[in-house]
Amino acid sequence: MFRIIILVFMHAAADFLLQGSTLSKLKASKTAYLFAHVGIYTAFFMIFSPVVLGLTILQGLLFSSINGFAHLVIDFVTIRLRNRYWQKNETSYFAVIVLDQALHIAILVGFFLSLYPGAAASGF
Repeated sequence: MFRIIILVFMHAAADFLLQGSTLSKLKASKTAYLFAHVGIYTAFFMIFSPVVLGLTILQGLLFSSINGFAHLVIDFVTIRLRNRYWQKNETSYFAVIVLDQALHIAILVGFFLSLYPGAAASGF
């Protein structure tokens, strides 16, 4: 369970702390910035998942690559939803952001548990 909590903190660090407000805004307007965002996110996971989550380097690369692709797809869809509802309704805009983060966490944890079921239960 501890590794799942660490995984969520890693997501927050890679998705928010490493991404400046400029990149966060630009990824909604140009696909190149979305790719930069996902590249930073994926590189963070490639570097830290073997160290922090106890995965081998190969497992970390596999997990990070799958998660990075899923992150790209989720952001691509939710950015379009967010842009569509930005002017219409603040509540709908907020709901899309919550949906975005819920999908990221669910996919992240789901992939981790399905790829490495023993890693989540074992301690450090």
